[in-house]
Amino acid sequence: MTTWHVRVLCDNSWEGGHGYTPEQVARLTLDQVLMLLTDRKILKAKKGRRSQEAKPLAAAGLAKEDGRIRGRAEDGSEIKGRIVGKLVARQIMEKEAKRRK
Repeated sequence: MTTWHVRVLCDNSWEGGHGYTPEQVARLTLDQVLMLLTDRKILKAKKGRRSQEAKPLAAAGLAKEDGRIRGRAEDGSEIKGRIVGKLVARQIMEKEAKRRK
């Protein structure tokens, strides 16, 4: 999340913002911010278009070299995640398959 995103959340609603105070934005979780900033047209897209417009690895550019991304939970605790391009369920299934062999 960059300063531009904070600015959009804090701007007046008459100017296209959401009207939050900086303190309210600081208390938002990353998923709340993403939901607020997501264009409704993408959410309401027809079934065939939805998969084309929603890019699952769009946050990969925010990750460090090792694929880790950091954030803060609503209570202020740190959240660390990893972007690898595979679902966690797929990773677990592959580990299980290797273990069975």
